[in-house]
Amino acid sequence: ERQLSQKLRKALTNLGPTFIKCGQQISIRPDLVSPTVLQELQRLCDAVPPFDDELALQVLAEELQSKMTDNESRRNNDVLEEMFESRPKLVAAASLGQVYKAKLRSSSDDTGTYDVAIKIQRPDILSTVTLDLFLLVTYGKIVDRICSIVTNQVPYHENFLNGFSQGAYMELNYENEAANQMYFRKELHDRFNSGGDRFSLNFLRNSNKRVEQVIVPKVHEQYTTQRVLISEWIDGTPLAQAPPEEIRQLIPTGVALFLCQLLDIGRFHADPHPGNLYVTKSKVDGSPTLCLLDFGLIANVDEKARDSMTEAIVNLLQGDYDTLIANDAKHLGFLPHEMDVTELKPVLKNILKEGLVESGSNLHDRRRNLMAISNDLNDVFFNYPFSVPPFFALVTRGLGLLEGIALSGDPSFDIFKASYPYAKQRAM
Repeated sequence: ERQLSQKLRKALTNLGPTFIKCGQQISIRPDLVSPTVLQELQRLCDAVPPFDDELALQVLAEELQSKMTDNESRRNNDVLEEMFESRPKLVAAASLGQVYKAKLRSSSDDTGTYDVAIKIQRPDILSTVTLDLFLLVTYGKIVDRICSIVTNQVPYHENFLNGFSQGAYMELNYENEAANQMYFRKELHDRFNSGGDRFSLNFLRNSNKRVEQVIVPKVHEQYTTQRVLISEWIDGTPLAQAPPEEIRQLIPTGVALFLCQLLDIGRFHADPHPGNLYVTKSKVDGSPTLCLLDFGLIANVDEKARDSMTEAIVNLLQGDYDTLIANDAKHLGFLPHEMDVTELKPVLKNILKEGLVESGSNLHDRRRNLMAISNDLNDVFFNYPFSVPPFFALVTRGLGLLEGIALSGDPSFDIFKASYPYAKQRAM
């Protein structure tokens, strides 16, 4: 199975961006594939060779000209020279597009410039992705039909691929990403930065008096189109590459940032990876500050699911496994409501008790990290009638990322203890 899994990963890589992203989504769904396949797909990377600069700058010039209000036709070079102080420079390439850094001329009468990040979509990527998605969904329908005949498995391929298709089209519309970025810039500023009084972060503010804790880059909306996104350039370093002392300082904010989106706002960043969480310097006092990037893919969590998840976190950390399995797992959609969990309870309780050991404070000291527990749960998910809600798969991925980064700065970090104050406060 290991060799077949490796061949699958290589095949998806060779098939291109749509299949790479599909594999990445499958890699966080333990209810869809075996643990061996899951582990191999988690190695997928969407880094691809950059496309030609001239093509990218042609797309940029055409899109910018479409936003100009004077209706005067210009040569591409004239448009770029009018907008930017110098030729934009490539800084990163990925499967759907690439990012350039440039100095944007001020639109006012002054002679100032602004450092900006320019995200430019790959030419013809929309038609490529559309064809790939059509083939994938067609494949899903065929496989579901076969599975319904030869197995007792509940068909899931078509539904999964339809959901993946919706997410892929969201990422291909940079105006949608710009709207998401502006939304989170406001919401997170209200909660994390100076003057905010939202209840959700009281426990964090009591221990951290900095006035600017989270930054989301400003969008230059007037220059943004479906294929080009221009936003404020933020100098920084990926949190995973920061010095250990900065990681220790910022991880409580990172955990609060994640849980705030999940349990308070009800919309959260659905593409968590190390390149999207940066450390930068606060413009207010120069202290290390978190910066969240890339809002192309956002997931929603309704109020009922947020309440159930809050209860599940509290029950998990208080050791109430019976309620967690019999009630919370069903309310969150992991198990059918009519399912008898008598056989499943001892299996799950053993895994959770091995991973969490009771301490005198009625919390639990973690003996193994979140990803180790997740690996054990993956085996159970694949052998019982579990259905992992898509948003929860992304939650696990996000918390796993935070824990991995945190442990590099503080080997004693406990993701469960870090999450508990937030969940307890919301449950009150």
